[in-house]
Amino acid sequence: MYKVVRSYHFALSLLLVLTVFVSCKSDSSADTAAEKTNEELKKLEKSLESLKEGNGEVVEISVLKDALPEKILGMKRTSHNGQRTGMAGIKIANAEARYEDGDKRLSISITDSGGLGAAFSMLAAWSEIEIDNSSDEGYERTTMIDGKKAIEKFNHNTKQGEISVISADRFIISINSNNLSEKELRSVISEIKIKV
Repeated sequence: MYKVVRSYHFALSLLLVLTVFVSCKSDSSADTAAEKTNEELKKLEKSLESLKEGNGEVVEISVLKDALPEKILGMKRTSHNGQRTGMAGIKIANAEARYEDGDKRLSISITDSGGLGAAFSMLAAWSEIEIDNSSDEGYERTTMIDGKKAIEKFNHNTKQGEISVISADRFIISINSNNLSEKELRSVISEIKIKV
């Protein structure tokens, strides 16, 4: 889901977008916005520098796979895999699992960013902004689940839901569901325990 090259290019693209955004701000708020953006860019630069030094370590695949239980909400795990990749000091580990029970479907992905730190957090742009969109069909909103930053989407008509959560400033847990209730979908987060 999160390819290493895409992640690095995304971070660099984000730098360009932030620069353009600051230059387009009105004079009255340009100084404040520029200062805040400069602080964020310094954090991102520091994070990217640590990547070049190869300091970032990710957990073993077995740790991520063990966080995905054989059963969740009575659904049996039907697939279970993991991978670990590295390039130019950037390391990513990922584990995925799928669950089924009748017409209920659930897929979970856990990605460990290791030393990517702030650079990786920038990939989850929703974690830095507030989103709250709702309609008769469903909603998309940023929130907190079990003390973790999260974004959730739910469609009442199709009964499809998504939740992404940042845990310990390094793990991104992504959950997609079909025919689960909103409450069931949220409860999945507490079932995932990463032991590091």
